[in-house]
Amino acid sequence: MKLSTYYFLLLPSRLHHLICIHLAIAFFLALPSCKNPQPKALPPPQVSVIKAIQKDVPIYEEYVGQTYGLSDVEVRSRVEGWVTSFNFKEGSPVKKGQLLYTIEDIQYKTKVDQMEGQLARANTELVRAENELNRVRPLTQMNALSQKDLDNATAQYGAAKAQKQSAEAALQNSKIELGYTRVYAPIGGIIGISNVRVGDYVTRSPGAGTLATISQIQSLRVRFQLSETEYLRLQRKIAKGQLSSETRDVDIILPDNSIYPQKGVINFANRQIDTETGTITIEATINNPDQLLRPGLYVKVKFLSDYFPNAVVIPQNAVIQLQSIYQVFAVQKDNSLKVKVVETGPRAGDGWIITKGIQPGERIAIVGTQALTNNTKIEPVETKWPKSTTD
Repeated sequence: MKLSTYYFLLLPSRLHHLICIHLAIAFFLALPSCKNPQPKALPPPQVSVIKAIQKDVPIYEEYVGQTYGLSDVEVRSRVEGWVTSFNFKEGSPVKKGQLLYTIEDIQYKTKVDQMEGQLARANTELVRAENELNRVRPLTQMNALSQKDLDNATAQYGAAKAQKQSAEAALQNSKIELGYTRVYAPIGGIIGISNVRVGDYVTRSPGAGTLATISQIQSLRVRFQLSETEYLRLQRKIAKGQLSSETRDVDIILPDNSIYPQKGVINFANRQIDTETGTITIEATINNPDQLLRPGLYVKVKFLSDYFPNAVVIPQNAVIQLQSIYQVFAVQKDNSLKVKVVETGPRAGDGWIITKGIQPGERIAIVGTQALTNNTKIEPVETKWPKSTTD
């Protein structure tokens, strides 16, 4: 045994333990070191990309309207009395001149008889006054009677003649009132629900309700309101020739969202703006040959309100709005994104008209909720427009 080894064995046990630890550390430090692997780069995100298109874009507006009969005539009583019958089926067609109601006529017949009696008395008085005048006139000419007697006879004859005319007028009026106890249809059309029944008392006062309403529905009127600013805009475009006479054509969208096959035509605008609502009433007429539509129906009126020839259009969900600023992500040749500020026009269907900032055919990214920034590289996923948009 060597002397050095001997001395090592003679070292105290604590010191021996420390030396062994240092030797172990030196051994592990002598081992070749292992480098940590570098993380792999993430692939660029996939983003839907679509090309901006150029096309003629008509802009249509929809307004809520209400239908009315071509004529909606309220049937009212022109005399007072008890209803003795009504002679129609509610909700059915009636013809002009058809008897609708009868009102108790006893008092009106009695009045006719009274007026006939007054007319008879007036005729008798007229004959007496005429005979008296014929008697006095020659005697006055012979100076057998004074001029005063002739004047009196002439005045009595004139009064009797006027009395007869008054009695004739009163008789005619009483006959007219008697005729009003028979209520006839003023127009042909569909009659609604009767508001009175046999035994009800009706009056001719201004506040009295209607007996029924008759509507002509072979054609209907549709009324809707435009704001004053929209009305002025449309009128100016029509005056400049930017909108054709086709603007008068309207589509009627029914409550079930179906489009009525008959097109309507705008007839007129009201003479004034409603000062309370700031709107103007527009009326259109529409043929109703199958009588599907009825008065009082709420519909939507759709018509051409603007026209953009050769407009650049991109999807609405490709536009990012930050307060009053509109931005899009344009895709460059190297598939990097570039933020562009654009100017927008009106929306058309799923698209948005871009008036400045984008050229036709330029690729636009639809980023959705992805957190992408300027110069971000993407993997474009080409998306096509729906055929209905490109037509």
